[in-house]
Amino acid sequence: MIEKSRYLYRGVSPEFFEKTGGKLIPKTTETFTHIFKYGEPGIKYGSGATYGSSSANAVLRHQHNQEGYPTSGVSTTPHLAQAQIYATSGGKSKRGFIYKIDRLLLEVNGVTEFVVSDYVTRPSIPENDEVILVEKNYGTLPEAIIIELISIETG
Repeated sequence: MIEKSRYLYRGVSPEFFEKTGGKLIPKTTETFTHIFKYGEPGIKYGSGATYGSSSANAVLRHQHNQEGYPTSGVSTTPHLAQAQIYATSGGKSKRGFIYKIDRLLLEVNGVTEFVVSDYVTRPSIPENDEVILVEKNYGTLPEAIIIELISIETG
């Protein structure tokens, strides 16, 4: 069994950080469930999709081909280096921010984590080891789970 990293990271651009006022806000505040419809992208035999409305379907749809499907989940990774890629837009920017999140603070603060590889047979970006965080009321993640904000400034 692989040991789970205690920390998760979320990398964002300075523009995104400013737009959200430094908060970790999901794209929507709808329930974290999804019902796949016949022919909808992401649903095929062995994909991990379930019948009817489920959080498993929301996980699958959230990360499908990195299409940006709006959910109440916020993507994170247990890898600081992966978060830095997102914070600097793949190295195109010299600046960015990384939120360091303590997994031990999630449950007590009403946040559920969905480890994508537990639900999806072929994650869109496997090296991310993506973990989707969802606040109990499907809103902004509480500041109490963030233990550090790392400012990135590269050459």
